[in-house]
Amino acid sequence: MSLATRYQEKRDYIRMRVETPVTLTLGDRTLQCVCVDLSGTGMCLELKDELNIGDEAVAYIPSYQNKFDALNACIRIKRAMQDGDVYCYGAEIIEILG
Repeated sequence: MSLATRYQEKRDYIRMRVETPVTLTLGDRTLQCVCVDLSGTGMCLELKDELNIGDEAVAYIPSYQNKFDALNACIRIKRAMQDGDVYCYGAEIIEILG
C-alpha cells in the first residue's frame, strides 16, 4: 500500500480541485476570492484580504450550469498560510444554506 493510498483512506471526503470564484460575506464586508479545492466538509480559499482563525462567513459559489444549484454555505476559518500578498485559508463548512 502506497503512502498516498494510506493518506487518502484517512479522509472522509476527497478534495476536488475547482479553482472557481467565491463571494465571501463577513458581516458588512463582501470579499471576492478563489476556491482552490472543495470537499464534503470544507474548502481552501485564496484571497488578498487577511482573515482571522475562527472567523465565520457565508461563502457563495455560483453555478454555471442550470442543472446544478449554487453553493451557499456558512464556513469557519480553521487554518491560514500567507504566500507574499496572498492568503490561503482552510475553511470548515458549518452549514449548507438554502
